[in-house]
Amino acid sequence: MAPDTPTLTVYCRPWCPDCRRALAWLDEHDIAYVEVDVDADPDARNRAASHNLGALHTPTFELGDDVCIDFRPERLKELLGL
Repeated sequence: MAPDTPTLTVYCRPWCPDCRRALAWLDEHDIAYVEVDVDADPDARNRAASHNLGALHTPTFELGDDVCIDFRPERLKELLGL
């Protein structure tokens, strides 16, 4: 990843099946990401919720100023330029 390329952040919960599917999909496609457990990090929880009118929904993906809420592979491909 180039130094000026934003990092894909994935706000997840350990028990969330959609989160597990999303992370597996990212791994299968060799896409680098940072996983953030919103149950363990209240600031991350608030940030993720802020992307959805204050309602927390996981997974939430953040890439720079772009956001994708929920695991939607086609939207992720668009977000990532794939």
